[in-house]
Amino acid sequence: MMKAQNLFHQDIFYGGVTSGGFSTGQGQGSGTFNLYIEPGSTIRKAYLFSYRVGYPPSVPITVNSVPYIFDTLNCIMTASHTNPYAVPIKLYYYDITNDLNSSITTTFNVTIPNQFGLPINWAWCTAFIYIEYENPSLPRVASSLWINDKDYIGNESYLMTGMNPINTTNPAGLSVMIDRACNNTWEATVVNFNSNTLGVIGTPDAVNSLWGCGGSKGHFYYQNNTLVGLDDDTANSTMNGADALANISSYISNGATGYSLNLAHSNPNPAPNQPHVNLLFLNTYTTPCDTFTTSIIADTVICKGDSVQLFATGGSNYYWQPTTGLSNPNIANPMASPDSTTLYVVRIENTPGCSRTEKVLVRVNEPPKISNIGIQASVCGNNDGQISVTATGVNPLQYSIGNGFQSSNTFINLSTGNYTITILDNNGCSSDTSVFVPEINPINTLFTANPLTGTEPLFVNLYNQSTGVNNYNWFIDNNFLSNNFNETYTFDSSGIYTVTLIAYNNLPHCADTFSLQIMVYDSLMVQIPNIFTPNGDEINDIFSIKIKGAKEIKSVFLNRWGSIVYENNINIPTSSATIDLWDGRTFAGEKVSDGVYFYVIELTNMKDEIKIVNGTITIFN
Repeated sequence: MMKAQNLFHQDIFYGGVTSGGFSTGQGQGSGTFNLYIEPGSTIRKAYLFSYRVGYPPSVPITVNSVPYIFDTLNCIMTASHTNPYAVPIKLYYYDITNDLNSSITTTFNVTIPNQFGLPINWAWCTAFIYIEYENPSLPRVASSLWINDKDYIGNESYLMTGMNPINTTNPAGLSVMIDRACNNTWEATVVNFNSNTLGVIGTPDAVNSLWGCGGSKGHFYYQNNTLVGLDDDTANSTMNGADALANISSYISNGATGYSLNLAHSNPNPAPNQPHVNLLFLNTYTTPCDTFTTSIIADTVICKGDSVQLFATGGSNYYWQPTTGLSNPNIANPMASPDSTTLYVVRIENTPGCSRTEKVLVRVNEPPKISNIGIQASVCGNNDGQISVTATGVNPLQYSIGNGFQSSNTFINLSTGNYTITILDNNGCSSDTSVFVPEINPINTLFTANPLTGTEPLFVNLYNQSTGVNNYNWFIDNNFLSNNFNETYTFDSSGIYTVTLIAYNNLPHCADTFSLQIMVYDSLMVQIPNIFTPNGDEINDIFSIKIKGAKEIKSVFLNRWGSIVYENNINIPTSSATIDLWDGRTFAGEKVSDGVYFYVIELTNMKDEIKIVNGTITIFN
């Protein structure tokens, strides 16, 4: 929607101005009004205005069999009203210059269509036409067209500035366009101009006389330095009833470039439904300013959030309205970044005090809106993540995550990481947002070893029980073994060995690790002599055995009658050692006699397995 303006149009040219309108008030129907255009003229500029109350659907306002449908791009004013059933009030315009130039006429047949079934007050209500006609045989004329920018409370004040200097030796016209005015008694509007009361208006115009509350509109034409009233309007210094036209030259000083205007309900405290709808204020006058040529950039389209450089020529000073979204409203080429569609009007001043306006419509397209994003995590190594986007906008929409656009709103086969999603609509507008595709690693590395312990040489089977993986790396004490699925390995020497399986799915960083320890013991070996000589010569004085793979020894020595002469229990600190078992003496420390003795040796290995060795030993003292 365009933002409300104040000065809508201003110009200086050779020719004339004419204006008038028709309203059905709060109803519908057809009517005719007549304007005046000097024969031989061409249409310099022509506007059709209409307004709506509430939110009626768009309907055609037909003028001379041509239907005009107004939409948001044509809206130039939005105002509120004290009547809650009459909001909002929106004013629209159409540039009908080309339509009228193709078939110049001064008679306008208007039809406001039926609008049944709407809430009270809701309707399209009027057709008002403003025409500037150009004719080199006529003297210069100046025009200023103003638009209401106030909410309706029954007392609206306006300050018009920036007009061309008004030559008060000739008539200066003021035409007021108000609607929803029903009579001149209890629903009247008092018009005050520069603190002078021009009169009280509110009676429906003659062209609207068949419809109640059609309001008062100043019908006129101005040429040859003369203001002429049309319909029921007169070109005098007052306004009254249906006459909404006045010659204001006596209320301003010569060379004035503005004025103040107040429209107040005749009741100081009007009921909420009584304030009238003030829409347009038209000035036609003569000025010492000469004509000059200006130009402006063509209407343009941007996406919301973007900027465009406006450009106007023909002047030394520039005054842009509205100032919203402009980098500088007082230069020829400001940057414009409006949030919504905006009609910018620039008043271009050529010589001091002499100016005309140009307009440019900056249409702002809304970018597509992302309403939902679905994310499916990527399985590590599979690159099977997924992003699904739900968006609305001007179709067809296109979607991108940085490698070109596609029509599908779903992206598949994605690895984990950050992605920027861009949505592009058919207007060329885009929206983007950042998302992260997470990664899950559901793999499980596992194996069993059989056996886990044993004596050297120990042959071990390694059975892979991993899931979700397809690559395998076996290690023995951090030394690479193979890439096989299962493995076997023979441990030739005793020790504690760490067997590790690192397995992953496609990519090494997706690995999982599992380890087991293998205990390998020395084999149990023992060397036992069959004779020893405990005679004190330090040669073979002790019955000693060489042992490997045992951790504990229990020994019992018996004589030929089976009596125990000595026994002991020894823990072995190392797996391989020479152990002294008997020095040939009894428990009491007495030497035994020569002869043959029996022994029973019990060996316990690292796995707590017991081996018993029986034999004889001969003693010579």
